[in-house]
Amino acid sequence: MRGTEFWGGPINAKYGVLLLEGEVTVSNQAGSVTLSAPGQGTDIASRLPSEESLDTMSLEQSTEQIKLAMITCARVASLEANPLARLLRGDEIKALAERCELIKARQDSLGGP
Repeated sequence: MRGTEFWGGPINAKYGVLLLEGEVTVSNQAGSVTLSAPGQGTDIASRLPSEESLDTMSLEQSTEQIKLAMITCARVASLEANPLARLLRGDEIKALAERCELIKARQDSLGGP
């Protein structure tokens, strides 16, 4: 991957991969796609839980999902700090950051770390 720069992280309830420079192939069980031009991206279903799904989970499940989501949300902060990513996908980054704030508020209400 020398000479390749990309970002991967949550975007609008999915996991997105954004190519910044070089070329990258993204694949999963459903297939693969090659990103070869800066600004190209693709989405993969995300593990970031929605508020609605958290409401239907047991306390234990909800706590575990929030714990995992906070790892993902930590990546959002680095994405917000990346000027090129903000330029190319600013609205999506903002929406994701707002979603992460809701998840953090849920974590705080549960007395999490």
